[in-house]
Amino acid sequence: MNSFESRINLNVPLDTLSKVVCKNYKLGDFVDNNLIEIGYEDYNYILSTKKGKFVVKVFSNFRADDDCQNLADRATVPSENGFSSPKIYKANGKNLFKTKINDTDFRLLVMEYIDGKDFYSLGILPNLEELKIIGQQLAKLNKIQFKPPFIYDRWAIVNFAKEYELNKGLLNKEDNKKINEIVKQLNSCDFSKLKYGFVHGDIIETNVMKDSHGKLYYIDFSVSNYLPRIVDLAITICDLCLDLNNMKLSKIRTQTFVEAYESIDKLSEYEKECLNIFIKAHQATTILNATREKIIEKNDSEENNTFLEKGKIGLELVSKHNLMGGKNEISK
Repeated sequence: MNSFESRINLNVPLDTLSKVVCKNYKLGDFVDNNLIEIGYEDYNYILSTKKGKFVVKVFSNFRADDDCQNLADRATVPSENGFSSPKIYKANGKNLFKTKINDTDFRLLVMEYIDGKDFYSLGILPNLEELKIIGQQLAKLNKIQFKPPFIYDRWAIVNFAKEYELNKGLLNKEDNKKINEIVKQLNSCDFSKLKYGFVHGDIIETNVMKDSHGKLYYIDFSVSNYLPRIVDLAITICDLCLDLNNMKLSKIRTQTFVEAYESIDKLSEYEKECLNIFIKAHQATTILNATREKIIEKNDSEENNTFLEKGKIGLELVSKHNLMGGKNEISK
């Protein structure tokens, strides 16, 4: 049993589970499976049938049934509200499917297959026109009236200070000094003055797909929450707007994205001030958690190493250059 299979205690051939899925979802005769080797927690794969392709997300063993249902709802609500995310299929009217095979419980979602690639696989960043689309769509997502039960995510900016206290011993002296200062800056933000909304929480290269017709889709709502909306802006700016080799272009890309967002829903001046700090906090939490993955979880994957490298370079750049303009400190 490999590391992916151990996530769901897959003690039967994957074909066996897939045939059960095909029958209950009426997807047609089973053809084959292909594992998606990206992501830290759940087990995702492409299921091919005679009717087409589908994406199956099997939830990890550590998740309680209530958490799985919460995640299923998080994935379903955006697409049902017109957001550009994969459709969630239902079996017997339910978005979460449960089955038991050889005394092992499986909880899963079946999603629309997008014929395309994510930006990480493409090896490129979104262009300016695509950043405009992302900005407008993200603003619409944040306006959806949905307040799901809170899910704790150690990578989330709002949990950064707590995670730093728990894991700062894993950092080298240089990283510790930089990140400690950012924790202080984040703690100076008054979260009660920030506008809250339904946030994706992880708009990064691996979670934005471009299909064969150029349409953009947003996947993986597993860390979505009701949080300050600038969480989504900070993450998107760091991962999709920031060009590590060109800060002048990075500022243009950031301005393009933020202006597109504000064409749908304006940011307050206080949100813009805090956004500067949230941007640095996201880079810092990426360093912290990628380091933890490497040391504690023994995760030496290309994906994790890329996150760690980008986080370190990104933090250096956003600490020297203010992408949002204005001040780096919060007004008293």
